[in-house]
Amino acid sequence: MRQISKGEHARTNFSGDLMTASSFYPVLALALAVPLSASAFESIESNQLATPMLGGSGGISAAIDGRSGNTERENYTVGGRLHYQARDTGMFLVTEHSRGKAGSTEIEDNTWVHAHYRDEFQRGLAAEAFVDHLVDDFRLLDSRTQLGAGVRFTLAYSENERAIHAGIGLLHEWEDQAGLDDNYWRLNTYLSYKRQLNPQTRVLFNLLYQPSLNDSSDHLISVEPALVVGLAQHLDLTIGIKYQYDTEAPTGIKDDDSRYVTALSYRF
Repeated sequence: MRQISKGEHARTNFSGDLMTASSFYPVLALALAVPLSASAFESIESNQLATPMLGGSGGISAAIDGRSGNTERENYTVGGRLHYQARDTGMFLVTEHSRGKAGSTEIEDNTWVHAHYRDEFQRGLAAEAFVDHLVDDFRLLDSRTQLGAGVRFTLAYSENERAIHAGIGLLHEWEDQAGLDDNYWRLNTYLSYKRQLNPQTRVLFNLLYQPSLNDSSDHLISVEPALVVGLAQHLDLTIGIKYQYDTEAPTGIKDDDSRYVTALSYRF
């Protein structure tokens, strides 16, 4: 089966050696002992560094956190990713849903869906288009839909070692927040870094910056560092942080939002 060029990467089966039983169980015990966050880490960028095979692949992720006794709290997140790769083109769909309660009070309820198309028209250069939809009740965000397109650059790539990508483009955003409907043009820029530390462990860093072209004071920023540990051939443990900053958050809503992430992901 023919592989695609090294300029494009997708979520595929991890090609490194499996953990031995002696190293697997302590890491699994640590994963179960660490309180899981209310949001699973599911970046738009694949966390794999191996050159993908043609065809379909995907993954599911889950995070659950609960407390009882003096404090009653429960949070859960489920997410999924489907990917199809042809010779020079790739398509993927990512989705995530999070809910949380403290006692009888709901403290989190958000849903995110992202569909993406990418075509490598020249080695190291790809055209891409996407649609992104987010609903977040506790940020008073009834709906935020983005439709965009741009160019992706491969700045550095080494099979199973490291990958650095950057992208720039334009998007149009339709937003219904705090009872106000609006739409904007935004510049869409991002930087993605992946590094394989050993056959089981890799680090990720994703930076997204979306300034409004209609309002110079309106910026959306997302920063996502993470550590991914392969527990088994198709099972990953992800520990990371999601930081988001919105300069135009509604009155009563904080501009920034941080989430600490511990999640298990199964790839197929």
